[in-house]
This record gives sequence, C-alpha cells and structure tokens, in this order.
Amino acid sequence: MVLVVMTQDAEAVPAFARKYQTTCVTCHESFPRSNAVGEAFRMNGYRFIDDELYIKREPMELGDEAHKRLWPESIWPTIMPQYPPLSITTLWIAEINTDPGRDPLTRDRESTFTFILPHEIELCYADTFGEHMSLYGDIIFVQEDFASDDIYSWLMLKAWMEFQDLLGPENLLNLRVGSVGMHSMGLFTARDEQGIGFQPYLMNAWNMPDMLRGIEGEVLQDSQIKDFEGNTFVIMPQTGIELNGFGKRWLYYAGVVNGKIKNPYYKEPEDDIFFLGAGLNTSAKDYYGGFAYKWGGLGFDGFIPKEDSIAEETEKMLPSEGEFWRDDSLTLSLFGYRGTGLIKISVWDTDLQTITAPHTKWNGSDDFYRLGAGLLGKYKDLTIGAGYMYGYNESPYGYLSDASVDSHAWFAEAYYFAYPWLIPYVRYEGLNLDGLPKDELLLSGEFDQEILTLGVKAHIRANISLRAETSLFTEDDDYDYPLDEMIFLVLTASF
Repeated sequence: MVLVVMTQDAEAVPAFARKYQTTCVTCHESFPRSNAVGEAFRMNGYRFIDDELYIKREPMELGDEAHKRLWPESIWPTIMPQYPPLSITTLWIAEINTDPGRDPLTRDRESTFTFILPHEIELCYADTFGEHMSLYGDIIFVQEDFASDDIYSWLMLKAWMEFQDLLGPENLLNLRVGSVGMHSMGLFTARDEQGIGFQPYLMNAWNMPDMLRGIEGEVLQDSQIKDFEGNTFVIMPQTGIELNGFGKRWLYYAGVVNGKIKNPYYKEPEDDIFFLGAGLNTSAKDYYGGFAYKWGGLGFDGFIPKEDSIAEETEKMLPSEGEFWRDDSLTLSLFGYRGTGLIKISVWDTDLQTITAPHTKWNGSDDFYRLGAGLLGKYKDLTIGAGYMYGYNESPYGYLSDASVDSHAWFAEAYYFAYPWLIPYVRYEGLNLDGLPKDELLLSGEFDQEILTLGVKAHIRANISLRAETSLFTEDDDYDYPLDEMIFLVLTASF
C-alpha cells in the first residue's frame, strides 16, 4: 500500500521551455528525469552558463544596474519575470488487476479495472530573482485509492527559496529554506523525482510496520490499547533548511528538518490542505547529508573538465537537442540521516471503552538513522544503477517491546533508450527487517520483500508521455500484495 500512494510528483517545469524558447529535451532525457544539462541548470539556480544569451522572454528590471555601485546607499537591483512562470502537469492512471486478489486487511479488493482520472493536477512556479536567488513552489491536487474501493483527495504544497554563492568561490555555499529535500533527500542517484518508473524506490518508500488493526482501525494487540502512533519517518521532502554546493565533479548537501512528519506519504493525510513534509515542531530536530562524485560526462557545474575535453580550454555544454540523453559517466553517491521519531500510546483506564472514557497517554522516542551508498553508470544508450541503505531503529514500539530493528534495503535497475522516445526499464529491489518483535506483537503487513518491476515509457510528444508498468512480488507467494501483478497505465502531460 505504501508503494501505491508514493508516486512521485512530475516536477517538470515547461515554463522554462517558454522562457528560453526551447524544447523539453534540452534539460530532460525523459521528463521529469533531467539530463546532465538539466541537472547543471537546476543546481545553478535555474540558469544556464551565459544565461542571458539564451533568454527569449526578457525579465523586468527592478532598479537600474547603476544602483549596484551606490549600495549600501541604495537598494540592490534585481529582476523578476515579465510573465508568471507557471506550468501545469497532469497525471492520469488506469490500474489493471491481472490477478484480482484481496486486501490483506479488508479482503475486499477484487476490482479488475480502476480509473483514477486524474491522479494529480500540479501547478508549478519556478524562476530566478536576480543573480543569486531562485524560487520553486507547487500546488498539487491528488486523488488516491490506497488500494481500496474508496477515493480520497487532498491538496498539498511545496515551496523553497535558495540563495546562491553566500561565501567563498562560486557554487561553494548555497542556502535553501522551505520544503527542502526534493532533489537531495536520499541517495542522489536514487531520487524518486528523477525516476524513469512510476513507483518510487522501495528504499525510499518503506516505513516501520504498524500495529495490526481491525476494520474500524482498532489495535488488535490488546483491547486495553486505545491507539498507537509509531515513527512516521519515510525518505521524502520535509520542511527545514539546507546548505549545498557543487563543483565540476562533486556536490554535497546537508540539512536540518523538523522530522516527525504529520502527513507522511503512506497513509491518508489528516488534513485536506497541507505543506508536504511538515512535521511537529519539537526540540529534537533531524539531520541529513549527502555527497556525490562523478567521473566522466558533463560536470555538475555545466562544464566539461579539461581532461575530458578535446579543446585546449574548458568547454561549456550549450543547450542542445542532439542525443540529449547521453552522458557517459559513473556517479557515486552517499547519504545519511539521523532523527528521533515520536511514539505515542494511549491505554484505556477502565474496561468501559467509550469516547468519554478516561485513558492514559504515554509518549516516548525512537532514535534512528539511515546510511546508504549508490552508483549510477551511463554508457551511450544504457543506464545502470544500484544502491544499498542500512537503517537502525532503537525503540520503534515504545514500552510495548524493547526490540531494536535493523533494516537492509537495496535495488538494481537498468533502462535503455531503444529510441529517443521509447525507453524500456527494469528494477529489482528488496527490503529485510531484522529484529522485529513478531513473536510478541501483532504487526501489520509482510516485512521481507523482493519486487521485480518491469515497464516501458513512450513519449507521445516531448511533453506528453505514456508508461506501462507492472510489479511482481517474488519473496512470499502466500501473502496477498495489493500491487502484485498490477499493471499501471500512466499518462503524463506538462504544459
């Protein structure tokens, strides 16, 4: 069920195509996945090298250039777009259940065809504000069925502002505030926003198993337990601040966020309108960081280093449509996260269990961390990726169990450009949870998973794509997975 609801946002920004009067493939090998030019464009604050040479929609100047010489006796001049930098992206989903099974809890999902039309409507705004500031935000309407017969809907928002080149050499230190982590939470080589496939990476999507519940949501472990709220952590964008920087071959990012996510991806949100990744503002904060190094191909800064260039001087990559997906290279990425999750347990004080009956609340914490490493190799038309992430949760079930849990998540994937518009792909991934107190607690779900995902993505146009994808759960044939052998047909269009 987690994988069903954790589909990534499209994150393509056609407003830039209008601003530069160019096609989407200038920055995307298969939108929303960026090519090397698009990555450099994004990290440089939505700017190309020699950006002013390519802009076709001139911005409006807020103050004359001469005011720079008068500062601090004058306000530093800047620019803003002449036209609203807005883009609209839509996702439309049809689900085909090739082997109608039953939901592990309700046992009533037998539908062969399910239509979620639309699944998402996203309004995105992004642009630069002068030389060293950029802004991104989106408002997304979502419809989701959570592998059930009901359709739920909500509105979620993200936004951040970034200030580039705060100190030292160019690109060394940038500050991002707001909904951080969309392009940096998790392994740089395994970001859901940059995935070719429809479903997210399992290593990003899994959460600590909940207590087993009845149809009405009651905890089945003990009739005296009124409710249980566990650690809500899952790798996803959160609200906070982030420092990042990059050079030709390296990049880094480090941030602090609230954690304790209020509306995580994997369940129906508590609120109809909310900021994605917003968490409870407690004294304990979460911390994350990552690093990536790239051999070959275009540099993160948009330049081809001298040792890789046939020219005497360093070359810059100009916007181009020729073989836009190719970037022969190997990228290593590392990621770490350290946090504290809240554990809340409510227990009835009497055998009379009504709304007004007295109950006692117990609050505890679950200290946890994640450590991961990944590789991404690109050669001509073929891309191969792999990653592993280890996790540790010290006390995920509070006083109900003194067990700690170790997690091991991994994946291997490949995709191939059969044509510039046709991309078959495959991914095999798994998750193992060691130390779960299955003998003393009634927990929800199956805990060791292996999933084979097969799919093909076709671009009907540069800004319109169609995906067909299915997932096969190979670890446990006795368990009914809502996603097993389900075929997803996903139409995505950005304007």
